Amino acid sequence: MTDNQRQELESGSVAREVTPQAAKSSTQEKPNALERLLHKQVRKFSGLLPGVMGSDDPEVVHDVRVSTRRMQQCLATLIPKPRSNKMRRLRRTVRRVRGLLGEWRNCDVGLELITKERRRTRSPVKREAWEAVRGFLTQRRGRQVVGARRKLLKLDLAGFVANLCELLDQPAGQEDTEALGARLRASIESAQVQLDSTLSQARDSRDPIHIHALRISTKRLRYRMELAHHLGDDRARPVIDWLKELQEALGKWHDRQVFRQIVAEALARPDFLLHEPCTARVLLVELEKDQVRQGQIVDNIFRLAIEDRVRYPVEDSVPQ
Repeated sequence: MTDNQRQELESGSVAREVTPQAAKSSTQEKPNALERLLHKQVRKFSGLLPGVMGSDDPEVVHDVRVSTRRMQQCLATLIPKPRSNKMRRLRRTVRRVRGLLGEWRNCDVGLELITKERRRTRSPVKREAWEAVRGFLTQRRGRQVVGARRKLLKLDLAGFVANLCELLDQPAGQEDTEALGARLRASIESAQVQLDSTLSQARDSRDPIHIHALRISTKRLRYRMELAHHLGDDRARPVIDWLKELQEALGKWHDRQVFRQIVAEALARPDFLLHEPCTARVLLVELEKDQVRQGQIVDNIFRLAIEDRVRYPVEDSVPQ
């Protein structure tokens, strides 16, 4: 990496090229509700990028990832298949940004949970054990941050925002709210079917892979329901509230899974096992305790998903 690139990474100057003004539509006089929402998300995304490139705030990384998910759902609804090569490239860029920040976000989650575990105990031995894991994870996070920022620079995010807004401003991409509502309703029905399927698999197996699939299905349905609510469908509100509570429970489960994986990888280092056997034993006991807590979290997830389920009446039209 050149000196100029390093300075850009530290200052966030490249990200600041993507300004809210760049995300503003100028040619469309009356954008529909979803187009307005998409422009809002693009402006938010643009405003957060300098923080990703130049600050150390974990919440900024989380907010950027959420913003990319919402942009992706807006794009999928606004521009149906078959999509142009340009649109497919734009959607890939959205997914790419989120993917590049995934491991960085996992490191931040792990460090937060380690801090909580360390504060929770008064045992010097346990504190020392958690400090060892913190050192391991801090080094990993440093590598992830540098790698993610370097790859983000190569994506030309300023050009991404400009191309996205140019595409949305084209008259061929404009539709009335009724057509968008019909397509969104079909999308919601598909997402509900997918959620039911992943829930059945997760309940029967309790396998982490299937629970993670349920988490993804919950996110997809929630973001589509939020689009319906944005189009004026008040019936979506109770479903969104239920999905939010379920998503929070699944998020708590996921964070603990990430945490357990990090501890396991810290333990698996040969040098650590050879030189810190007592610390390793302490961490193994803590992992065993956490496994019991995970079982309780999963029980709560299934209670929320099954007993507290709120369904959206997809057979009716989205109100205009």
